[in-house]
Amino acid sequence: MLRNPHSYNNNIRDSMNYPFKLFTFSISVILFVITACEKKEYQTIEELDQENILAYIQENSLNVEPFEETGMYYQVLEEGTGKELDYTDKVPLVYTFKTLEGSYNAVDTFNVSNRYYDYLGYFPYGSSQADASGTLLDREEGMKMIIKKVLKKAHGKIRVIVPSRMAFGRNGNKLIPSNASLDYVIHAIDTDSLASYEDESIEQYIQSNGLQLSDFQKTATGVYYEIIDAGSGTPITDTTSFKVNYSIKTLNGNSVTTVDSAAIELRSANTIDGWKEVLPKLKANGKVRMLIPSSEAYGLGGVIDDNNIVRIPPFSALDYDLQIVEVTEPST
Repeated sequence: MLRNPHSYNNNIRDSMNYPFKLFTFSISVILFVITACEKKEYQTIEELDQENILAYIQENSLNVEPFEETGMYYQVLEEGTGKELDYTDKVPLVYTFKTLEGSYNAVDTFNVSNRYYDYLGYFPYGSSQADASGTLLDREEGMKMIIKKVLKKAHGKIRVIVPSRMAFGRNGNKLIPSNASLDYVIHAIDTDSLASYEDESIEQYIQSNGLQLSDFQKTATGVYYEIIDAGSGTPITDTTSFKVNYSIKTLNGNSVTTVDSAAIELRSANTIDGWKEVLPKLKANGKVRMLIPSSEAYGLGGVIDDNNIVRIPPFSALDYDLQIVEVTEPST
């Protein structure tokens, strides 16, 4: 029986078109694979942040929870036993922070970049950035929100994981790479017990530097001092003028400054209270080492120069080596 000519011709056409169909199918598969790869490669910043943060949480077995729908995660490490913190108050904080991938790790709480004394709601950038358009403080999200709702009391300590888009973003900065999410640990210091905090810090500094606590005397205001040489001749009084050589370090050993032949008068308003307490115990050519809490030095705010550069960190105790090099007799 003869085949249907029409069916026969269709079969011929189908067999001739088969390579083309196979080619078309192959192209479709390749395009699908490429498209799938492109979707994975070009994640949104929200997806990238979430992927990095969840991996970090799992790798470090962190007990954190999401903060609302922000993409941030937090853990209350210590509830705090001090006074209630007000979002609009200036609060002394010490904190550490690091990038999740480990390229930057700031753990030195005596360093300039790890101490904060400003309005709580402007942490960690400070109120000087609050009115600058386009800054991270220009919007009501990120660290401002979580600090306000989670850090409740002085002595409290919290951990906060901040997505890169709420930190330094795709541009990063000189220290933080692009698209780096950050892990913060923030400790609120109670101003009412700051003296105890600094006293403990000074004692730990003495011990960690191989010094003997018994070699130091302590004033009623918390100044630790060791008279290396009492000197001789003209004593230091409120009315004498004298010159000193001195150096200053913070309690992490970082040098702040070294000064030679500085003219000093104890009655001057520019002379810190710690010097006024200790230097009258010396005479010409006397030498002393002083560990002075911030309350007797530069206070809660530290020292910021005219270029807005922090020279002495907030609420920093300081290590002074000082020598009297010249004393002028008071005029009669």
